[in-house]
Amino acid sequence: MDPDEVESETARVAAELARRIPAVARVATAAIRREIPFYATSDVVPEAMTQRSVEQNLRFVADALSSAAAFDVSPAVDTGSSRAELGVPLPAVMHAYRITMSIAWHEISSITEGDPPVGRATLLAVTRRLWDAHDVFTDAMAGAHREHTTQRALDHEAERAALTEHLLQGRVGSDQSLWEIAELLRIPRRGPYLAIAAEAPTVGRQALPGIDARLRALDAHCAWRLLPDQQIGIAYAPTEEIRAAVLDLLRRVATTRVGVSAPFADLAYTPQALRFARVALTGPGGLVTVFDGSALGITVASSPEASADVARGLLGGLLALPEDDAGPLFETFRAWEANGGNAAAAAGELFCHPNTVRHRLRRIEQLTGRSTTAPRDVAELCLAFEAAARFGIGPGGS
Repeated sequence: MDPDEVESETARVAAELARRIPAVARVATAAIRREIPFYATSDVVPEAMTQRSVEQNLRFVADALSSAAAFDVSPAVDTGSSRAELGVPLPAVMHAYRITMSIAWHEISSITEGDPPVGRATLLAVTRRLWDAHDVFTDAMAGAHREHTTQRALDHEAERAALTEHLLQGRVGSDQSLWEIAELLRIPRRGPYLAIAAEAPTVGRQALPGIDARLRALDAHCAWRLLPDQQIGIAYAPTEEIRAAVLDLLRRVATTRVGVSAPFADLAYTPQALRFARVALTGPGGLVTVFDGSALGITVASSPEASADVARGLLGGLLALPEDDAGPLFETFRAWEANGGNAAAAAGELFCHPNTVRHRLRRIEQLTGRSTTAPRDVAELCLAFEAAARFGIGPGGS
């Protein structure tokens, strides 16, 4: 068949398809809403919108048949982007387009078999253009959908990060906006919560990759912010069991130091809780350290510079000793304090005689000028040793 004749017949098929578009679109729309659960059960894409989109896609097919020029993929891009914006899953969009193309093909077959029927060469040309158009359309539509979905995810993550930082740093204007932030971060408005600070392994790298999904699997709703040197976050941990599970998970996945605050109930307390988590991060302890929430610990953490000065001033005599002499004195006082001032219990922990504990306590009294029996003096000593432990002041420290 002459090429001009093929083009003429192909144009006739395209023109007839264009004339039938409204009727074909109604059939395709009904099939889409009948066969695809998302379109059948969701009001996200109303029937009228679906039909307009189907008509647009059918015009794309008719235009592709009528001209051998490069395809105009703007309808495909519009469809992919708009459906992504509405939250329509890509498989549902692709399925809808396959239904449209299948019905369009049956309509084209009817046209080519009509009176007069088209020649075999025309039928092959129509088929080739139709499926070339199909490939170009689906690639452009899927690419636009994925690009828009990815951008939305990035925008959402950036928004979550900004809101999380506002919450953790205390830059919240009112209780109302605090509740709004909790809603947007999908965190319950009332705790208990845990504030968490993890040391970044390198600048800008997550210390706890994948922690968000793993905590949510424990029903510990959370939000995170990555800083150059730390990954900071808040986790909703309403029960002892969930808190224990959170700490167990952190101990299993942590590769750098992690500090965790004591539980707190009010979101407005988040910045202070984060500060205590950071104190635990930099203080003594293992890879994962929980701030004890004691009045003594809170006092030291609330006034770090003053507390460190008190420790250096009060414990100056001990700090002037050689490390192997000062070490047992620090260790003994901490064991004695932890055991409620019971020398025998402290001796059991230290694997020494109770008289050894008493002798070391007398040396501490001599070197500090404070008594281990006078309540005020004991309070000052406890504060000084707590600050020394928190800030690395002591044998081998600063």
